[in-house]
Amino acid sequence: MTQRQLLSAIFALVVSLSAFTARSQAQMAPPKPHAKPPQQDVPAEYRAGIAELRVAKGYLQKAGDRWGGYRAKAIGTIDRAFKALGVSPESTPHEMESAHADEPGMMNEGISHLQAAREAFAQAGDEWGGRKAKGVALIDEALEHCQTAITWAKEHKSY
Repeated sequence: MTQRQLLSAIFALVVSLSAFTARSQAQMAPPKPHAKPPQQDVPAEYRAGIAELRVAKGYLQKAGDRWGGYRAKAIGTIDRAFKALGVSPESTPHEMESAHADEPGMMNEGISHLQAAREAFAQAGDEWGGRKAKGVALIDEALEHCQTAITWAKEHKSY
């Protein structure tokens, strides 16, 4: 093998290894975080209601599984309310992350905060492009799911 052929072979090997290494590193790169959906600016008069919804969701998430699936339906409805209001359904308060033994107490607190959210939205003046009515309707639906959950739990003696 001539020196020129040897250099060509080494060059081809280096190029191949470089391409392989680049491809391997691209496959091992950490996934890019998902872009959050764009959110409209929330009018100040709606911020208290949205905060109450976040707290309500946090309590309901810690209320356990003794509710015949209705607690989960209420949480899903709260998420739909967030979307209807143009805000992210993520990030419930961090203080709700620890487990609590009083599951009925968590359910009752969730209901109280849903009612507070409904009241805050009812007092807001602007209709916010129809979002207010959609949000209140979904809060009412979540409250109905919570009430059905309690009725179910009492009938099945898990309350």
